[in-house]
Amino acid sequence: MREKVKKEIIFRAGTAAFAVCASLLAAVLTGCSHNTVSYGDGIMLETTLNPEAYAFGISFRYGKILTACLRENAELEMQGAGSGNAGTDGKTAGAQSSGSVKVKVGPQITGYYVDALKAGAKPEEMVKYTSRE
Repeated sequence: MREKVKKEIIFRAGTAAFAVCASLLAAVLTGCSHNTVSYGDGIMLETTLNPEAYAFGISFRYGKILTACLRENAELEMQGAGSGNAGTDGKTAGAQSSGSVKVKVGPQITGYYVDALKAGAKPEEMVKYTSRE
């Protein structure tokens, strides 16, 4: 009886792990049409995945890091200044930085809009449904 219970627990845990992995894989492999901006100031450990080459990477970074994937009609501006120094003993160092990031996004066309127009929707109708009012 104990073996049967153990097998059932292992089966349920394996099923749950598979469901979690499948969900994460689906989230990673499906794309979206959003603008993505990531900004960090400090120490970071970053993981990367190149889907074209199936290459995985890990980077250790320090300082201001800006990563942006923008679509059409988007503008990104980063302003900053930094300074650093190293101690004469070879063991100490210091760094200072300041700055800002501005992102402006204008109207953007998604695949849904194009598909709706191909299906026969009128541009006036699409403006009505896509306006922010």
